[in-house]
Amino acid sequence: MAAHYAALTTFPCFEDIAALEVKELIGAKATAAAAGIVVFKVPDLAGLCRLCFLSQSANDVFLFRQKPVAAAVTTEVLGQSLRINPFGLGKREYEVFGNNGGVSGNLAYLLLRAAGYDGRQFIFDPFTRSGAVAIEAALFSSGFPVNHYRRDALSSAFSRLRQFKGFGFGKLFAAAEEAAALARKRLKGSRPKILSSSQSMQGVRFAEKNARIAGVNKLIRFSRLDIGWLDAKLDEHSVELVVSYPPQFRSSNDSFAAAENSKLKKLCRDFFYQADFFMKKNGSIVFLLKGRVNEGGSEATAFVASGVDKGGSEATATAFVASGVDKGGSAATAFVASGVDKGGSAATALIAAAADFRFKPVSLRKLNIGGEGFEIVSFTKL
Repeated sequence: MAAHYAALTTFPCFEDIAALEVKELIGAKATAAAAGIVVFKVPDLAGLCRLCFLSQSANDVFLFRQKPVAAAVTTEVLGQSLRINPFGLGKREYEVFGNNGGVSGNLAYLLLRAAGYDGRQFIFDPFTRSGAVAIEAALFSSGFPVNHYRRDALSSAFSRLRQFKGFGFGKLFAAAEEAAALARKRLKGSRPKILSSSQSMQGVRFAEKNARIAGVNKLIRFSRLDIGWLDAKLDEHSVELVVSYPPQFRSSNDSFAAAENSKLKKLCRDFFYQADFFMKKNGSIVFLLKGRVNEGGSEATAFVASGVDKGGSEATATAFVASGVDKGGSAATAFVASGVDKGGSAATALIAAAADFRFKPVSLRKLNIGGEGFEIVSFTKL
């Protein structure tokens, strides 16, 4: 049987995670070809159907007409290939409520995997909007197919392609569904290890409605939690991983933006104060943060400075940066070098205001989404 060559597209900067998922789902070795593109060889077309059914990282899956040269695969080359998925795989059916200003489903999945989520940790999203992070975590940990409710659309589209003539889609989907049912049965009797919360009851309701549409609402615990009272709702040292897209600082210089940014700075301090209580030692907090906020600094900077340490000074911050988070520069470096605003060292003010905790910031990766710069920053409790 002749092998087939295919490509999967995803968000640029996450090619390694997409390649890992291809390996996990169909056992194929994928290679990064260009920004947001991985190429791989499959022995039969069943693997491509399985990818379209289960992949959480994919935007699209393409079938090449002949063996490609990986280094030469570009978006133009993909345009001459066969896109086998009938709808964009990055778009989720559950993305109905509260998606304005949030992250898409496949980006939430990529954020989870970049954070080191393996499906077994207790995970917490304290700033949920649509519930995407929690829903993607539930889909991944349970093995429930992300396109469970679109399998008829997939099989109908595949059956019209010459390459899939006579292919038994029912048997393929039934096997995947059986595996998912077994995974959900294993998880059903245990307490949910995924917590999704918001300070807004509306945000919690939106997340719960979306999870119900996705079919994984029973695997997630939803709750309205004020950041300042997390220690009253969470057990001490109970959380292994926090993954979230928190509220973003405003970039304008008007008085309203200044007032809102001031509130967010306090939110940062409150959150890390609480995190010192509920995070396990060596647990990680991973945030997706926008790059530039204003002339003085970045979105990442306020969170980084909030979590450095207690009672410090500008010298403390400088020493922390001098220890070297990474050679390419980190959010901490940028923060101390410039500050959040024109008023000077916001790092000093935030570090001095922090209470008995210490988190080490590490920049995991930087990416561009829709023309905006973002950074994924991890804070590890020492």
